[in-house]
Amino acid sequence: MIKKILTILLVSCTLPAMAFEDYMIVSEQPVKSVTVQNENIVNVKSIFTIDNQKKLLIVTPKKTGKTKIYITSAGKVSMLDIKITSKTTKLTPHEGFEYYTIDIPPEEIFIPAPPKKLGGNN
Repeated sequence: MIKKILTILLVSCTLPAMAFEDYMIVSEQPVKSVTVQNENIVNVKSIFTIDNQKKLLIVTPKKTGKTKIYITSAGKVSMLDIKITSKTTKLTPHEGFEYYTIDIPPEEIFIPAPPKKLGGNN
């Protein structure tokens, strides 16, 4: 009985993590601040890179719904609409930003063949 309960708990705890798509937003200009209209729906974090420019944002959905993301960069405020459903995250295209899903693996993965055995009796 305990095994069944633990299995149900493990499965139910991982379901929200598998339900939504995370996104990475790349800005052409460094981002000064990011705010979200409804933080109960989505979480947005800015990331520093090696060159110390805040051009990357990570979008992590929390639950389904619609909200807006306000990004301040170079003295102007850009507004991005975001809609989160149970399986997809949709961002409206905006000039100066590129969007990449984080959850989808790359289409082509090159796996080299193992090296050939070079003689010997082993």
